[in-house]
Amino acid sequence: MNTVLEYIKYRWKAKGRHGIHSPFVYDFVDRCLRIRPHKELYTLREDLHKSLSKDSRTIRITDFGAGSKKLGNERKISQIYGVSSSKGKKGILLYKISRHYRPANILEFGTSLGVGTMHLALGHLQGSVTTVEACPETHAMARENFSRFGMQNISSLNMTFDQFLDNVTEKQFDLVFIDGHHDGEAMLRYLERLKPFIHEDTIILLDDIRWSDSMLSAFSTVISDHQFHVTMDLFTVGIVLQRQQQLKEHFILKW
Repeated sequence: MNTVLEYIKYRWKAKGRHGIHSPFVYDFVDRCLRIRPHKELYTLREDLHKSLSKDSRTIRITDFGAGSKKLGNERKISQIYGVSSSKGKKGILLYKISRHYRPANILEFGTSLGVGTMHLALGHLQGSVTTVEACPETHAMARENFSRFGMQNISSLNMTFDQFLDNVTEKQFDLVFIDGHHDGEAMLRYLERLKPFIHEDTIILLDDIRWSDSMLSAFSTVISDHQFHVTMDLFTVGIVLQRQQQLKEHFILKW
């Protein structure tokens, strides 16, 4: 994967809100992406940084996916936080989407330390976030963080994504964030298995679509899938929705 070349190609094709003829996507670019976060978000981010960037405790990672490109199995909390993409621009995106669309039921695959989870939860405090993490020690740290920062609308489960899908009740999710495994075939399998638990307007966020050739190839498969009529490329994040009521179209958006 030549990330630099991919980014150049993305920037060449990416559009702003002008020239977008889909009302839904125009609203996403013009209103959702332009939300000004409340002060409470910046307070949370500052407190997270103070707490996690200096946490020298070490945990053992049981990794069921592609694993980290930078870290081994024995990792300090500060190291895990240091490579967390949700502490930066991506976390703000999660908050904005949650705040704008106000999803009642959110599902996250891949909790890690819970940084992205808390952004989703804070965006819509009246909503409910179910987050799934397979690694026991990482799961324990995330639960500690949820308690420390007073997050009341998060349910954290310690199991693999497939185990969750084997046992999920007849519940539909309004927002799904797949942030784990980092394997294209696995991502496609989860999307297929999630179909009974999503509806026409469920927003599905696929993280790290350019993590590897496998992930980018899988995202290309999703783009061509007639099940999803709206697909959006934000370079590191892909967004897909069924929205069968509108013409199938793919959008490469500036972000």
